[in-house]
Amino acid sequence: MKFQCHTRDFLEAVGLVSGVVPANPTRPVLQSALLIADQKGLQVVGTDLEVGLQAQVDEVMVEKEGSCLVPCARLVKILRELQGSDLCVEQDETGQICIDSGSANFKIPAGPVDEYPTVSFSNEGPAFQVNREDLIRNFQRVSVASAKDATRFNMHSVLLEGKGEELRIVGTDGKRMAMSAMPAAAGNDSGMPEGQFIVPLKAVDLLSRILTSEDEENVTLRLDANEATYISDTVCLSCRLVEGRFPEYERAIPQDLENVYRINSEELLVALKQCALMTTKERNSVRFSFGETEATLFGHASNVGESRIQFPVEKVSGEEGDFAVHFNPVYLIDLLRVIDSKQVECGFRDGKTAGLFSIPDHPEAYRHIVMPLVINEMQEA
Repeated sequence: MKFQCHTRDFLEAVGLVSGVVPANPTRPVLQSALLIADQKGLQVVGTDLEVGLQAQVDEVMVEKEGSCLVPCARLVKILRELQGSDLCVEQDETGQICIDSGSANFKIPAGPVDEYPTVSFSNEGPAFQVNREDLIRNFQRVSVASAKDATRFNMHSVLLEGKGEELRIVGTDGKRMAMSAMPAAAGNDSGMPEGQFIVPLKAVDLLSRILTSEDEENVTLRLDANEATYISDTVCLSCRLVEGRFPEYERAIPQDLENVYRINSEELLVALKQCALMTTKERNSVRFSFGETEATLFGHASNVGESRIQFPVEKVSGEEGDFAVHFNPVYLIDLLRVIDSKQVECGFRDGKTAGLFSIPDHPEAYRHIVMPLVINEMQEA
C-alpha cells in the first residue's frame, strides 16, 4: 500500500475517526484505525464494536492499493506535528508503516488487518429527513440533560421518536430532562421510522460533529430495530441502538403551572454564574425568590460566604406575592448555554415539583424540565 495526500485532509479524517476509537478497549486491535487505499480514494475506519465510522479522503493519489492497521492515537499525534503540507504513506517489506513529510520520517508497526472487525453501513430502511442546522441545534439542546455516566445505558443516550410529521429528541439523567421537536419527512421510499430509538450519546456527539462540517440543507438519518446510520459523500456513521426502555418522558412534563415568569436569558445566566461562586459540591444549591418585577438569587455555604444577585423578571401568571424555589445552578447554566433565545420562560406549580423552562415564542419546540432541590429550614438558615 502506498498513497500521497494533503496532511491536513488526512489529519481531519483520522481525527474524526479517533472519536470512535476507545482508549482502553477489551480487544487491543480496536485501538487502531484501518486505512484502505483503492481506486475510490482513501478510507479511514474506526470502531468500538458499538459505533462505527468511516471517513473518506478524496484528494489522494494511490500508487499501490491495499490496507493496513495503525495505532490511531499515535497516528494523530504524528500528523499534528508534521510541518509539510503533503505526505506519503507506504507499507514497507517488513510490514511497517512509513510516513514521510518534508524532512520528517516515521515508522510505526502495523497491526493484523485480518483481526479487525468488519464495519458495515446500510443504505436501506426507513429514514427521517430533517434540516441539518436544526438537528445540530436540537442535539446540543437535548444532550446536555443526558446522563454522563456510561453505565446508565438507557440514559447515557438520546431518544429519537417520530410523532406524525415531527421528530422528537429527548435526553434525561433522572434529575432533568430536555425535549425538542422539529419538522421531519420520510427520507426515502421506505417511509418514516416507527417507534422509539435510543441512540448512544457517543454517536450523537459524533454525528453533531460530522454535520457541522457538512453543507447540505437537509440530511437523512436511517433507523431500524437495531441500528442507526448516517451516510454522506465523505462520512459514514453507524451505531447499535441501546436496548431497554427509555423513561416515559411525556408523563414528566409539568401540568397546571401556577407561577410563570419570563427572564432575559443572558441576565439569568450571568446571575447564576455569580451566585454559583458561593456554593460547594456539598451544598450546590441556589434559592430563587420571585417577586412581581424582580427576582433574587441567593447562595451560601459554610466557610465560603454568600451571594445575593437581583435581576428583572416579567410575571406572566400567578397569584400576588413572592414565590421561592431551589435549584442546582449547574443544571440551569447548562440549559441557558444551549437555549439560543433572548428570553426563557420559567413555569412552576410549587417549590417541590419540577420546573418547566421553555422558549416563549416556541414553547413546544424546546422544553427543559428540572427537579428542584428540597431544602429544609435548618439548611437554609
